Amino acid sequence: MPRILKIAIVLSALSSAPALAEPQAAEERKVEPVAAAQAPEKRKVEPVGPWAYKRIERFHADLRAEKFDYALDTLDEMKRNTSLNSHERALMWQGYGYAYIGTENYEKAAEALENCLAARGLPFQAEVQTRYNLAQILVMLERPQRAIEEFEQWFVHAANPSPTAYYMAAMAYMQAERRGDAVEYVDRAIAGAPEPKEPWLQLKNAMLVEEKKLDEAEAVLAELIERYPKKAYWMQLAAIYSETNRPERALTTLEMAYLQGYLDQESEFVTLAQMYLYNQIPYRAAAVLQDGLDKGIVGDTSKSWLLLAESWMAARERDRALPPMKKAAEISEDGNVYVRLAQVYIEREEWGEARGALDKALAKGDLKHPGHAQLFLGIALANEKRWDQAERAFASAQQDEGTSKAADYWLKHLAAKRQEGAQEQASAAESSTTG
Repeated sequence: MPRILKIAIVLSALSSAPALAEPQAAEERKVEPVAAAQAPEKRKVEPVGPWAYKRIERFHADLRAEKFDYALDTLDEMKRNTSLNSHERALMWQGYGYAYIGTENYEKAAEALENCLAARGLPFQAEVQTRYNLAQILVMLERPQRAIEEFEQWFVHAANPSPTAYYMAAMAYMQAERRGDAVEYVDRAIAGAPEPKEPWLQLKNAMLVEEKKLDEAEAVLAELIERYPKKAYWMQLAAIYSETNRPERALTTLEMAYLQGYLDQESEFVTLAQMYLYNQIPYRAAAVLQDGLDKGIVGDTSKSWLLLAESWMAARERDRALPPMKKAAEISEDGNVYVRLAQVYIEREEWGEARGALDKALAKGDLKHPGHAQLFLGIALANEKRWDQAERAFASAQQDEGTSKAADYWLKHLAAKRQEGAQEQASAAESSTTG
């Protein structure tokens, strides 16, 4: 905004009221004013004498050339002249305002334009334009109450306010936390333009979200996405769907952002994968995570590899789940992932692999549930018919409250198996003697 104001001043024509930002743009639609504009005030304006005119002309030449120091020197010369009439003095203060805008000294610019209006020496329409310029600067300086005062006076005499003017007024009301008025004015800005500008829609969206009017914010975000597609709008829309308990729409929106290449953060890839899992689409969860890992967006961590493995497991792709689960177990700081890996091997009845994974789990230690590791180890050993080792593992599991009942069962089962084995050996020995 400051740069736009500065350019507008420098390029303005030599006149009594150079424009900061035109209040009526040719391509914008007519918007009905808040109230009918009052007729221009009839005012007798004193003529500008040759001495003052020459210096004002010089000032504008320096202003257009961005020679602000020279422009200010000319105005200082005028200021020392105590015989200036009200019109000449008003033009001088107006000039100070525009010169200070050029040097980006907006505090002094506002003060100068206030002095210009106080002089009441400009032609009426030039004064109206100056009031509009002052209101813009006050918004930029975040003095909303003063800006609102100037805008309200300006709207009284503005015959056909532009959408831009309504937007600037909305900004002032927003700064003053008068959101109802802000919404009214930004709606007028949007309604008056064939293609609403992005900041106007952004402002309306911000106000609606702040007031928890999420259904209305949803519609504004949809328009922002259509007109000005950006990642931020896709993410905000997905967040609204999540907050309003519409997980399927949240997923679809985040998926669209992903397919368009907007996702570039690990948390975004992980969130999308978790949403796929929540909606029972595990294959896509795995594909997104693998893509993130391949691109280096998702970190090479045990947590990431484990989530990928669990996604493949949920998709019933156990063979594809094993490599990432092994990777997760290897780089994990504790042995818990090895316990999870052992469970997969037990489901596949790969007893030796399960036993190896559990040995590593116990060696790494820091297990959340040591009893489970001992129980699973006992099961693997029992299926390998390593009875003594299995019995020791089950005895350890028996000491853990969480696995004591299961360990009791397996110890009884183990005793029964041993008894069966002893009976089979006795029968075999008897048969051999008899024979």
